[in-house]
Amino acid sequence: MVKIYNEILDDYIEVKHPLQKIVSLDPPTTETLFLIGLGDRIIATDAFSYRPEEARKLPKIGSYTHVKLDFLEKEKPDLIFTTMGAQKDLTKKLLNQGYTVYPLPVATSVSKIIDNVIIVGEVTNSHSASTELVYKLRQKIIENISPPKNIKIYVEFDLGGPITAGFPTHLNDAINIIGGKNIFEDKNEAYFTPIDEEILQRDPDIFIYEPKRLSEYEKERFLKLLKKRGLEKFSQKIIYTRGDYLAHLGPSFILDSIPWLRSLLPG
Repeated sequence: MVKIYNEILDDYIEVKHPLQKIVSLDPPTTETLFLIGLGDRIIATDAFSYRPEEARKLPKIGSYTHVKLDFLEKEKPDLIFTTMGAQKDLTKKLLNQGYTVYPLPVATSVSKIIDNVIIVGEVTNSHSASTELVYKLRQKIIENISPPKNIKIYVEFDLGGPITAGFPTHLNDAINIIGGKNIFEDKNEAYFTPIDEEILQRDPDIFIYEPKRLSEYEKERFLKLLKKRGLEKFSQKIIYTRGDYLAHLGPSFILDSIPWLRSLLPG
């Protein structure tokens, strides 16, 4: 057993090494575990962990707010990874039931995505593999850093209604890295429902829409909704993501999403 400090709990957690049975209820952590060579140690994940493709094949035993306790009782995992925010209560519940749980912070910047990779590497005793991944992530950031271009970007997520990102988010940070300007960078809220009149006033040059899942029907639905909201002037400049792309907080956000964002800007 190794004692590892957890900043969220402000306490040391005793972790069994080597880890043989890991449960990850956090999609970014699931992705990180695979990328540092520990995919074969994962016995189950949450329903939203499907990166990389191999993660789809693992048993899905929970979501952000619940987990199949009978599975945990039967399999007795060595370690359960969770995240804070929506999983705060679930984390407390699992800790109270005696499971070894390591909660990770929600990344509020690109650098904190990297920090979480380092944390996972420490907790799993995968120092070399996590260091190698961190190097790749830093290199990708360097490749995509660009001077400010004064190009205004608006990103809208469909979370049952329009949601956008303010200053303390990985997305705002990424937009700055590529040289763009998030039109709502002045907002202190991480995620909030935008006012349509404000979108018009701030007049973005690039309008990105991230649906839950992209389809031709979804495109048609969104264009009709734009007209209803008085935002039809942006109809010809909508750029769609495939869904759960820019919202993702794992390493592939840096390896894939940031280069994609950079490709939208000239130069």
